[in-house]
This record gives sequence, structure tokens and C-alpha cells, in this order.
Amino acid sequence: MPSQPPEPPIDTAGFLAELSELLADPSPVPLLMAASAMGYTANVDEDEVSSPVSMPPKVESDPVSEAFLALTSAMMDSAAPETDALLLIWAAMFDDSLLRRRIHHAVDPRSGSLPNWVRNLDSTSPVAAFSLRHELGHEETLFVEFSLSGMPVTMAVAVTRLGIPYLEDCYPTEDTVDDIRRFTADDPQMPTHQITLSPADARARIEEFVEHGDHMMPPTETDTWPSVRLLLSWMLRLLPDGGDIEQPHEWTAEEIRALVTDFLASPWAQDSRSDTAMHAERLFNFQVTHVAGEPLKWGATAALMMEDLYPRKVLFDDKHMLSMPAVLAEVVQFANERSGTSPEFTSSALEAINDALSEYQRRVTQGPSPSGSSAAGIAEVLGLPPDIEIPQELIEQFEAMGLGPDPTEAFDPLTISPEGAEAWREELRQRVGGEDNLASLDEEPLPTEDFNTDGISPKILPQVQALAADLSTFADAHFHDPEMTTAVLRTLNLTARTNPGAFRRGFTHPPAIAALCWIAGKNNRWFIAQFRQRTIQTMTIAAGATTEPTARAKSMLKNVAYAFHGQELDLADPALLNSLERAEIIAMRDAIAE
Repeated sequence: MPSQPPEPPIDTAGFLAELSELLADPSPVPLLMAASAMGYTANVDEDEVSSPVSMPPKVESDPVSEAFLALTSAMMDSAAPETDALLLIWAAMFDDSLLRRRIHHAVDPRSGSLPNWVRNLDSTSPVAAFSLRHELGHEETLFVEFSLSGMPVTMAVAVTRLGIPYLEDCYPTEDTVDDIRRFTADDPQMPTHQITLSPADARARIEEFVEHGDHMMPPTETDTWPSVRLLLSWMLRLLPDGGDIEQPHEWTAEEIRALVTDFLASPWAQDSRSDTAMHAERLFNFQVTHVAGEPLKWGATAALMMEDLYPRKVLFDDKHMLSMPAVLAEVVQFANERSGTSPEFTSSALEAINDALSEYQRRVTQGPSPSGSSAAGIAEVLGLPPDIEIPQELIEQFEAMGLGPDPTEAFDPLTISPEGAEAWREELRQRVGGEDNLASLDEEPLPTEDFNTDGISPKILPQVQALAADLSTFADAHFHDPEMTTAVLRTLNLTARTNPGAFRRGFTHPPAIAALCWIAGKNNRWFIAQFRQRTIQTMTIAAGATTEPTARAKSMLKNVAYAFHGQELDLADPALLNSLERAEIIAMRDAIAE
């Protein structure tokens, strides 16, 4: 049964007066913001947002509410100039040809008294686009200017670039792009780089940031977002598509090791002990994977993140862990001097390290607060109240994504019981294939090598060799780490030897490549759910596969003795582990032994 038209506002006169005031403003911005907010709110299903862990609803093109459609009909019948202006804006904002025709048929004949920009929204066009990126690279704002019959409206999209870049805020302004360029260039307090963007590139990047923001938990919510989502979506549709998404430089393991070598040779490194080198390599890696992807640019934000992240991600004895902040301070000074980063950021980073030192030391010596249940741990990750009720299926989904509480936080070699130490040692044995392998484990990098065909049946050898050629090319391009390419090729040898049936004629390369990279990546703890370049989904898409690789990977491994720990895979063979993973295992082994 069709919805009945909603009751008119309690204060119809007041509502029209507010619209009249907005319509009289010399800038289109206030009325556009109000129209977007009303259109968004009227089309949000309250059931979609009733849960604090629900994803934000996407109201950006089609009106979905029957009550909203009834409201537009009532407004068309009322024939008030104020609501006519609102209707014309909605006709442009919503990508609905039927709604647009109905509104224009009713309103156009009586729209002569409305401002020119309202009557000619179909002529709205983009003018220019650029971005302001912070010197440290951890935040950015994109600006796209549009002309509404000569009236400027510029959409500003603020982006956080810590890990996966995502939309943090969005708002319109009446300032032109030239105005913004001019007053930011003249402001020494704004250390930013100005980057000119083509309209197509601006659209591609903003759409990506919005998509990433849709999956943030808790959802992004500001004074203007998501209420301006309708406005942004309309403006983006006016930009050409086919733009390029920025591909940041992906630092390879070799490049990180070269940075460590240069750091140890610099005057900033107080000594060249092995723990200094280990700290430096981890800090550079964490800066790449968890902060802004810039290992040579440090500020207070990155420094504070390291002192929070390190105790949760690194398993070592207290003496080693307590030496990290000193190395962090040295790394900051080395990196910022080398990159030419403004000295004030070095000073603020050093102050942050000192301010957070006592809390870092407490966490190392006393351990983190107990995480409690999986639900409480996930609530902490999501920034939600610890006593919130989270459905079990959602808990399992987040744990499968690697977003649950970090299980390694329970490891403390100084307080662990003998039984606990033995349990950890047994897990390490399983990782490398026994006590002898654990005792003799080394940190030598895996060599770069050609595909080894030993033990592979001649019946499948031609197709396996063809697969190996494509696999090697893909692994080099995706992992950017010769050790991972070697691990992937060795994984192909293992699976082809033990399960030749998986490589009979007729199989296609992309799904096989994705499955083999999934095996090697899981075994080496390579995937990081919070970093787009290091996700299983990104790898799968890059390989050209259309289905997730888990089922095929497990089929390939059906004749291999392997184990799952949580969401990680253990193949029990040191020859399939890169040097970084073996170094971590050695560190845990030695910490337990002490």
C-alpha cells in the first residue's frame, strides 16, 4: 500500500522562512548544504543506523524512501518558491531521471523568480582541482571548484593518510581554488605541498577515499559528513571518469635494509648493536605500513603511534624493548635530516617521545591491560564502549579480517609460567618443523633463485613451468621483495610435488597465482588487513582472480602437513620463511630460553 504523505512541519511558516533566508544568501553554499542534509536524512533507513557497529548508509544517487517521494509530491503541489528551489536542487543531486522530469515539469514554468544559479543547475561545471598535502604526508585536503552560473562552490575533502587513506571530513566553501592556493601559500604555519589535479584524477581519488571511509569503524561523522554526501556525489558525477588513483611508492625490504645501513653509519646512531639495527628496521617498516608510508618523514603523530604500536607488535625481553625509545629518537633525527623535513617536526617528535616514555615503560614492564573477551577486544579496536553487545557472527567476521585483539599481547617472557613457556615453544616448533630446526634457525635472507623443478612429475612439468614464469613476474611486481618471490616459487614446487592433480591441464593461471601467493603470504605473516597494499583482496584483484583464494589454496595443500593458528598458516619449513619472520621466531625462542 503506498505511503501516505507525511504530515507538514509543525511550523510551516518557520520552515519556509528558513529556506527563504538561505535562498537570499549571496552564495549557493548554505542552501546546497541544507538541501543535501535534508535529502540525506529523509532517505536514511533508521534500521540501518540503529546499531553502533553498522556501516554508514549510502544515500548518494537514488531516493529510496517512499515518504521522501511523497514529500516531494506535496512540495510540488504547494508551489512555494522556497520549496521549489529545494526541489530543483534535489532534481540535480539525485541521479533519478523520473524524479528529475517530474520536478522540472512542475516547477520550471513558475521558477522565474528564483536565482539564476538555481534555475540553471544543469549547467554546473567543474573549474579546477588541487590538493594540499601536509609535509609529513599523513593528512591531505582535496579541493574541487565548480561554477554554478558563475557562482563558485568548492568541495573540500579532508583525508587521513595513516595506513589506508580515507575520508575524514567533507564540506563546501564559497572560496575559489585560486583563493585557497593564495592564502595557504602565504601562511608559513601551513607546511603543505600544493598538488594540481586533473578533474578525472580528483574524482577517482575522492571516490576511493569515500569508499575506504565507508568501511571505517566507527563510521566517520562530523558536523558536515555524511550530511553533505548527496552534494558531494552530485559534484563527483559532473567530473570526467577514467582518472588515475595515486600509487604511492612501495618500499621494498631491500630499500628498508639500505636505510638501516645508512642510519647505523650516521652520527645519529649511538652504537651499532644488533638491537639498534632490529629496532631501526622495525620502526622504518611500521612507519611504512601503519603511518603515512614515508619512512624518512617523522612528526609527533608518528612518534606517538610507535610507542603505542611497538609493545603490541614486538615480542622481546624488557631490556630490548626499553631500548627502543632511544633508537626511535635517533631514527627521527636521522630520517628528518636526510629528507629535509622542517626542524619543528623533529622537535615535536622528540617531545612526544619523551612525554610518552613513562607510559611506554609501564606497558613494557607491567604489560597491557587484560583484553577480556573477544567482544571487548574488538570493541576496543573499533573505538566502541567495552560493554557493548556485539553479535557473534560480527565478532567472527572481524576476527577473520584480522581486526580482533592482538593475540601476541599475551606473550611476556619475564612473567610467563614454565607451562606457558613450553606452550609458546611448541608453537614455535610447529612454525619451523621441530626442535632441531628451531635450534638451528638463522636469519640469512632467502636467495634469489630460479624455479626448482626437482620432484615434479614430468606429466605436469610443462604447465607448472609456464605457471612459474607468470608467478615469478607477479610476485616480483606485487611483493617487491626477492625473498617473497623465492618463498612463492618454493611453495609452487611443494604443492606441485605433493599434489600434481591440482596442476593438470585446463587450470587457469590467475586463480593459481592468487592461491600460491595466499599460502606464502599467510605463512610469512605478510598480509596486513589495515594496509591496502598488503591485503588479501588487493593481491587477489592484482592477480586477476575473481574468487577469493582460500579454497583453492587449501586444495593445493591437501597432501601437505600444515596448521592454522587463528587466521595464520604454518607450513613447518624454515626454507619457506623469509629472514624477517625467522628473526622474529629466533627472538621469541631466545626470550623464552632466558
